Amino acid sequence: MKRAFIGLVIGALGCSGQGGVDITAQEAGAEDRDRVPQQDAAESAPDAASDAKAQPADASLGGVPPFGGSSSGKGGKVPVSGDVQQVSGITYRLVVPGSYANKPTPLLVVFSGVEGGAAMTNNLLTLGPQTGIDSFVCAVLDGKVYNNNGGAGATALDDVRAHYDIDNDRTYLLSESAGTRSGLALGFQLRQSYFAAFWANDVNFSGSPAQSAQALGFAPWGQAGPGGQFAIAGQIVQGMKVAGYRLPNPAPYAGPGASMHGSVPQFIAALSWLPGKTR
Repeated sequence: MKRAFIGLVIGALGCSGQGGVDITAQEAGAEDRDRVPQQDAAESAPDAASDAKAQPADASLGGVPPFGGSSSGKGGKVPVSGDVQQVSGITYRLVVPGSYANKPTPLLVVFSGVEGGAAMTNNLLTLGPQTGIDSFVCAVLDGKVYNNNGGAGATALDDVRAHYDIDNDRTYLLSESAGTRSGLALGFQLRQSYFAAFWANDVNFSGSPAQSAQALGFAPWGQAGPGGQFAIAGQIVQGMKVAGYRLPNPAPYAGPGASMHGSVPQFIAALSWLPGKTR
């Protein structure tokens, strides 16, 4: 399925067909459900307002990467509009805004759904001005190619940080549908301390953070967009809650599009939620 939006064709945000054959959101949801392990639904987080009282980390705590600092990367091309990058056998698409000026800049790492990295990159470029991410550097990985490979995201993250000055306290993660498992591995296990905020969208697998906010030295922001998978989204949010993440109210997301896999409104809500979040 594809959606027309702002006069452009936007990929189905996690449910686009292959070989030019479109599929419906309902069919895409069924495809993802086939990959979901049988689990009991955990209690969704109740009023999360109290969680939002957690304070950002004190720079004196150190942190990995250091709080209040940046990567000081140099040499990257400007601007970049979705060019393919290859590093250590990993391929990702890079977006660097023309406003980039060799100073600490937010980074968004994305694992796409089955629509692929190219379609996801186009979605980000199109929706950037509307959602406030148009000033971000973005690294987009194909969630189908790198399914259950969070390490691919870590490689892309390191490469971007080496070539651009990335703000240590404003690095974000978004995973989508087929990229769910990779996003959970990257954001909850491999590089948990790097991300100020993580939105798992159109989820088809659950997981919990490896470390608590106390162990990290800061409370990350967290949210899950169900895309119809409310039990799985509830499990992810419950894990975040137990770990001391800062959660919006309501969590999981319950706004427009929450019940539909591949929903454009839910995707827009995810992107719009990220700007301004800090470690």
